[in-house]
Amino acid sequence: MTNLKAYVLLAMASAIWGFQPSCVKWLVKVWTPVTIASVRYLILGCILLGWAFHKEGRKMFPTWESWPFLLCMGLCGIALNNVLQFTALKYTTVTVCTMISATTPCITAVASVLILKERLRPLVWLGIAISFLGVLTIVSKGSWAVLRAIDFNIGDILSFSSQVAWTGYTMAGMKAMKIMSPIAVTGWAGLLGAGMVYLYGITTHSFNPVPLSTLPMLSFLYILLLGGIFSMLAWNACSKVVGPSIATIFLNIMPMVGMLSGYVLFGDEIGTVQLFGAAAIIVGVSLVTNYHYVEAYLNKRIHRVKERRRIQS
Repeated sequence: MTNLKAYVLLAMASAIWGFQPSCVKWLVKVWTPVTIASVRYLILGCILLGWAFHKEGRKMFPTWESWPFLLCMGLCGIALNNVLQFTALKYTTVTVCTMISATTPCITAVASVLILKERLRPLVWLGIAISFLGVLTIVSKGSWAVLRAIDFNIGDILSFSSQVAWTGYTMAGMKAMKIMSPIAVTGWAGLLGAGMVYLYGITTHSFNPVPLSTLPMLSFLYILLLGGIFSMLAWNACSKVVGPSIATIFLNIMPMVGMLSGYVLFGDEIGTVQLFGAAAIIVGVSLVTNYHYVEAYLNKRIHRVKERRRIQS
């Protein structure tokens, strides 16, 4: 695969993920968040595991060592992340939900410090601070009164919580993929997560897969086939070609698509506050994921200044 093809596929995957909350917004009017998550990942998990068995045979079955990580992925990344995010879209806008989702690299970086005891570079901390400033600006609508009273929309809180849950999925996935293939790991996590959500839905009577009309059905097929299978496989394959640092740059497309789709389809507000928050999130995430390029540029500039002064003296 050439770099150009990889760039195109990465851009497509990010754009698809950016439009996905709009589809969920339509679908959640008919199906409960529990129904959406359980049915989606039941189908997705079966497809991926079937493919993994075709490619790997019995190697795709989990070992005792991998089960704790797979269960953690199913709970955090499938059950909690999806149900919280889909529920959030009942109470908040597509724009806000997409913007908060874009901060995932920053949340993961903070979690790596707290849990894995990693040490972050100063530029990474600066990026995290700028990104979270953008989130606070958007969810508070630029109002100091909201910040002082901590009176955030429940949907915004649920959306942010879903990204915290996704961090657990990411960290457990890193461990699991040292033991099993990415396809098998993703498939088992999806299937386990679907089972957890289904059991919760049966217990709480919130699993209710009623027949879908045309628009909700198209929305479900979108999040299953495009947002799930296509984008996930394209992202994993292309990240190996261009490297994760370059790939994450394309995630900046996601909040832009989310903001525009929310404005066009649902009349979400796009004003100075939203644009400032979006810009802060993009700049912050870019610093977190590409700090080494910025450091290299700054070091080069500093070296040139020192060299110029040396020559002048």
